[in-house]
Amino acid sequence: MRDLTKRPASDARLPKGLAFEIADLVLVKSWAELHDFRMTVRLDHGAAVDEDYEEVVTFRTKTSPLYRSVLWRNAMAVFIQPLVGKVKQYGSVAEALDSLLPKSSVVLTDIVINGAWPVQRPVP
Repeated sequence: MRDLTKRPASDARLPKGLAFEIADLVLVKSWAELHDFRMTVRLDHGAAVDEDYEEVVTFRTKTSPLYRSVLWRNAMAVFIQPLVGKVKQYGSVAEALDSLLPKSSVVLTDIVINGAWPVQRPVP
């Protein structure tokens, strides 16, 4: 049986990502429910391809089996990998979750019509 009180050998690989704090997981769960996402916590993610993450959180919609994004952390930062796009780094789970929401577009309310709307000419 392996002695768990001793440090691992120097050739043992440390995971690329660490587990989340319980408070962060509660925040992620609440956020996912509020925005109609399904949240899945995956342990030992990526071990099959030599990219061992101790824990990652995946988000998907309730209608699609594809992950919309993957969230993980290390000792210094929190990372988001969207299904399509580059990995982004944040200082906290809250900042990372905020980045997943679409930014509200500017609504123009001060448009005034001078005369009449332009008319589209028929194509000959």
